[in-house]
Amino acid sequence: MGDILKTATTSKYMEAIIKSLCIRVEGMRIGFNGEKTVIFFHNPNLIVCCGNNTIVLDKREKVLKKDLKPWFSETSSILENTRQVFLRICDLFQCGPFGLSIVAGGVNPTTKEILEIPEFRNFKDLNLTGIGFTKKELDDVMDFEREDQNLHIGVGKIPFTYSHPNVFKYTEVYYWDACWVRLEHLLTIKDKFMITLGLHGLPLTDINKFLKFWVNAEYDLFKYMQIYNENRQHICIKTLFDGLDVLHVYRLGQWRNLIAVKSPETRKRQILSVNWSEERTYMSAWDINERVQVMGQDDEPYAPEFEILKMLERRRALKMELDTVEEDEIRKQELTVAIDQITTGITLKGVVFRNERPTLFR
Repeated sequence: MGDILKTATTSKYMEAIIKSLCIRVEGMRIGFNGEKTVIFFHNPNLIVCCGNNTIVLDKREKVLKKDLKPWFSETSSILENTRQVFLRICDLFQCGPFGLSIVAGGVNPTTKEILEIPEFRNFKDLNLTGIGFTKKELDDVMDFEREDQNLHIGVGKIPFTYSHPNVFKYTEVYYWDACWVRLEHLLTIKDKFMITLGLHGLPLTDINKFLKFWVNAEYDLFKYMQIYNENRQHICIKTLFDGLDVLHVYRLGQWRNLIAVKSPETRKRQILSVNWSEERTYMSAWDINERVQVMGQDDEPYAPEFEILKMLERRRALKMELDTVEEDEIRKQELTVAIDQITTGITLKGVVFRNERPTLFR
């Protein structure tokens, strides 16, 4: 692939011939890191060096800046030269989506300058790395107006006091340093695909409030979410699910904790599955009629469980009303009969109450 690219720079004629071959490049990633700036090709694999520092740890085939000299300008900045080379590559090959990786900390043009280049704005995902980030660097990313792209900040410390209304604006969000994330940020999540939080300081009481918000919202929040538990915080089920109707289900050798939404008519995904290990808590939202994919296993839809959860919800509401009735013995009797009828219906669907926890084996 490198020789093909070098050949294209020899003349307009050769460039036209190579373009006519309709060579497909599955994807690219532009890595901005000062003189180490490169463009990575994915399938076929290739590294195009856009700076003068050619020390790249990756063992893939490389094309150096000097090999593509006709495409570079000695008077232009690395940012402008990278833009020009990227445009030539996109014109030469049939290219798939591309991502951006930016090393913060002064060795690059600022993130804002990079994102102001029109040709770089249509990225699929943005990976921001560094030792630490300033509020200005983070604001430049959060202020970017597109919402159908992904943000990954895996290396680098985010200020503990940082806040911005758009921290969960991107379709997929990954924050390894999430110590700064607070409940108020979680409550801004709306219609996202995947959210990942690494190191964090969220107490279980806040995660419980977030689950309640998910139940009562009129819109979907996410498809998948995972919160790491690096401190091996004990997961107290009573605290995590306080005030929620949860069905504990055993399917395909795994326990799942299912919760239903209050307003299924306004939601695309009406049921939430919550699981956890020592390392992380997993959450996934499902349409009750879609087949469930868990750990590579295909399973039946959650429609039967949703029906049971709605019965549990009604049972809880009646019990709460019964607790408030004082002298009306007739109403007390009506409520008691109704609760017993729902309980019987639930048990007929295979549910058993283990330590008052509704449990279903399927």
